[in-house]
Amino acid sequence: GAAAGGKKPKQGQKSPRVVTGYRFNDVGEHVDRIVQSLLPFSEPTRVTRFRSCVCYYDGEMELFEYAELDCDLYFSGSMRTFIPMSAAVNSMLASLKLALDLQFQKWLHAKVNDATGGGTYSEASIKLRDRVLKDAKVLPNDIIDVSSFMDACVDVDLMDRCGRELAGRFESAKPTKILTIATTGLVIAIPMAKYLQVPLVYARKQRSVVMADTFDANYNSKTIGEDQQLLVSQDHIDEDERVLIVDDFLSSGSSQKALLRIISEAGAEAVGVGVLLEKEYEAGRVSLSGFGVPVESVVRIASVKDGVIQLLEEDGYDKM
Repeated sequence: GAAAGGKKPKQGQKSPRVVTGYRFNDVGEHVDRIVQSLLPFSEPTRVTRFRSCVCYYDGEMELFEYAELDCDLYFSGSMRTFIPMSAAVNSMLASLKLALDLQFQKWLHAKVNDATGGGTYSEASIKLRDRVLKDAKVLPNDIIDVSSFMDACVDVDLMDRCGRELAGRFESAKPTKILTIATTGLVIAIPMAKYLQVPLVYARKQRSVVMADTFDANYNSKTIGEDQQLLVSQDHIDEDERVLIVDDFLSSGSSQKALLRIISEAGAEAVGVGVLLEKEYEAGRVSLSGFGVPVESVVRIASVKDGVIQLLEEDGYDKM
């Protein structure tokens, strides 16, 4: 990296601006020492430029990528050098993929995938994982309370990111409609419907005065500890529909199976099940395996033993 700025002229001297620079092959405390030595003799707003260069050489071909960062001297320091370095590395990765079809750390992504049982990593899954570890609570009967960001109080930005992520996974299935359960399933179903550009239908747990003929199915709710009935108006699902089931949790799979029965009763085709959080320690995925539909989750919970939430992704890293 190189730090550069205008040299302060002597008093009464009107010299042109002179640019000085310092070159380093590594990042360390010497960058901070130079900045500290310049501060007493410079204006705090003196422009300091950090410039990074990345080179690729395979014995025959050379590629160079550069990136720069300008900031006030007052805010300069060794940590700032990582910004242009990161930008230069990202530019190099894009150039190598375009020129040579090389993928950065492809082996590592494959190893992580194997270690975590095929887990998918994305910005959305990482943000949801962090929020679960930070704010979710384990209640009696191993019920996971996510009301602070997914239920009573909804983090709409996070739900939008997760909706876009899940929608991308099911785009190739070409769903024509999304089916969820009111009200908790709506937090993820609404953004997914937006990104897939398909209508959204939700199953009610109580009959509405506007509902005439309905498809209905029962399931056992662990949250409230009793059987529940799901009802969907027959006018909302047609025989030629390709229906994607979306929900907040996959636990025992009881509610998702009830929706699958409704889709079957309507003569439509189920194309998948997408959820935000999957309780891996319960039999939900196994119970849905007989329906022959793909199941996708953003974050998978491995255990809530002793009231501590442990994610499957965390378990996987010790196998690498």
